[in-house]
Amino acid sequence: MTLFRQLIIAVVILFACLYAGNTVFTLHNNRLLVEDQMEVHAQDTATALALSMTQAAQDEDIATMDTMFNAVSDSGYYQRIYFTDLEQNIVIDRKFPVSIETVPDWFVSMMPLPSPEGKAEVSSGWSQMGVLTVVSHPGQAYSKLWQVTTTQLGWFAGITLLVCLLAYLALKWLLEPLRQVERQANDIYEKRFVIQENIPKTRELKSVVLAMNRMAQHLKEIFDEQLATIGQLQKQSFRDPVTGLSNRSDFDNRFNSFVDDKEAGIHAGGLLIVTVSDIARVNDYAGRAEGNTLLKTIGESLHTAVLANPHALVARRQGQEFTVFLPDVTAQEGEDMAGAIFHAAQGINWLHQDKCPLYFHMGYTYKTEVSSGSEMLAEADIALRQAKLEETNNQWVKFSDIQGEEMPVLGRTLQDWQVFLEKSIKHHLATLYYQPVMQIPNKTVVANKVFVRFIDGEELLTAAVVLPVAERLGLMPQLDQLILESLASTNREQVFTTKLCVNLSKISVQTKSFMAWLESFLVSQRELASKLIFEVSEFGEKVDEQSTRQLVDLTQKCSASLAIEGFGLKSSAFGYLSSLPLHHLKVHRSFLRELDQNPDNQFYIRSLVQLAHSRDVQLWLEGVESELEWKQLAELGVDAAQGYFLGKLQPKPVE
Repeated sequence: MTLFRQLIIAVVILFACLYAGNTVFTLHNNRLLVEDQMEVHAQDTATALALSMTQAAQDEDIATMDTMFNAVSDSGYYQRIYFTDLEQNIVIDRKFPVSIETVPDWFVSMMPLPSPEGKAEVSSGWSQMGVLTVVSHPGQAYSKLWQVTTTQLGWFAGITLLVCLLAYLALKWLLEPLRQVERQANDIYEKRFVIQENIPKTRELKSVVLAMNRMAQHLKEIFDEQLATIGQLQKQSFRDPVTGLSNRSDFDNRFNSFVDDKEAGIHAGGLLIVTVSDIARVNDYAGRAEGNTLLKTIGESLHTAVLANPHALVARRQGQEFTVFLPDVTAQEGEDMAGAIFHAAQGINWLHQDKCPLYFHMGYTYKTEVSSGSEMLAEADIALRQAKLEETNNQWVKFSDIQGEEMPVLGRTLQDWQVFLEKSIKHHLATLYYQPVMQIPNKTVVANKVFVRFIDGEELLTAAVVLPVAERLGLMPQLDQLILESLASTNREQVFTTKLCVNLSKISVQTKSFMAWLESFLVSQRELASKLIFEVSEFGEKVDEQSTRQLVDLTQKCSASLAIEGFGLKSSAFGYLSSLPLHHLKVHRSFLRELDQNPDNQFYIRSLVQLAHSRDVQLWLEGVESELEWKQLAELGVDAAQGYFLGKLQPKPVE
């Protein structure tokens, strides 16, 4: 029971006790007063009636005396009047029954009242003729006492209701700081460190609120320190300290994990290596600080040049060498972007360009099916060497030109792709596959990851091939809708028993029409919604705050869950851990490569486990391909994982 109800009940009980005590005391005093009044009234009536009936008694006029008795009894205060002569013989006796209809029997039995008698002598001169006796009836007394009691009850009830209303308003106002403290405590439990702005004036409540504010501030500082520590660790382990780009180790891990991603199917992509000539000479001429500034400027230019492809990897692999990987682009798009990157590098000028000029060379290669990371790096390196052999100072070479072959192209134009995708959306030409997510270490299925394949005649196209094109054509909201509708259709035929992890693109989350459709869909599919975990990629999660909050509110309203996929690629995503109610974080597969030989990755994952568990968020990993990796994740405390070692894609969810 709440404190508020207890206080209201206490007020009601207090007034009930006051009423009971006051009623008992009042009734006792009133009963004594009524008894005295009845006795005096009976005596006065007997005396007055005895004087009035003297002549009738002397004449033995029974009729007159009877009339006089009846007149007195009409008031209802008397139950019997009788006259006896000197020998105690009853001359006339009249009884007047009086009913007590308005007073309950229990009240009469609880308040016994006597029936006092009044006696007076009837005489004529000095001659006594007899004695007149008047016996009072307590009926009228009971009526008056009951009337007083009910009136008093009405007043007390009205006053009690008024006091309860005032107490309700006062307590609501007084206890509001406690409700704020309760909400603040729940926010702290969920790692939302809210500071109360409104400080109550009551000394005791003020002390509690200030103490909670100090605790929230202290815990926020500790949590922020944890985030900063992990972010700094990531930068030290996976970032080049000069340019802020990925270092060689991080690039190789992410590039190879992209190549080895069996669930995503076949990828296309371009790779290029850019070098700036003789950075050692720059250091000697202008100093190492100026050389580092120049390298940082080059890195920023390369990063800006690939903003159109948010999944592009840009890294400083060594010294004056930069590497860029362009995933899921067509041959023409890759070549255009490579040219733009080289042009951006050439546009860099520095203070001593006339005395110590900068020259750039670049090697580029493209694959319609990226199957070997080392092969692509070797081809780009060969093209780079060829560029350096050219007579011009600024030159870039395509590997296909060296081989004397034409650059391979995809089999469809963008217009053909649009026709294909619109047809797939209209006729639901897509099929779903599922891969189990298993709990560590007992291999219990905790969820199924949903994958989509698009039907193209007798072939099935993977999402890795179709989705990049769909993003360029602005069809991602329709594809996300297609996947969810397919899940709903499957659920009607075979009810899902496990959680389902479904990807949502950032474009869909930012599209108002899709979010409106998603809300109506989840409301109409309550059973399915309770099993859905929407996984937003680390890139996709960084949308505007309003869209993110709308998605969070919607998932909570419909009992769905929210998670981040591909976590760890961008340290800035850590800030969301203190504000988003997440089901899990799924760490990017690149952190799993050669985990047994990489202590930095081990420490990083272990730190993420501690950070996630501190706010009741699970940590999952994707891309488990061997028993060794599975055992290592168990030692690090990871909650669940998915990968081909645990199960390949299946047409039905794994139970």
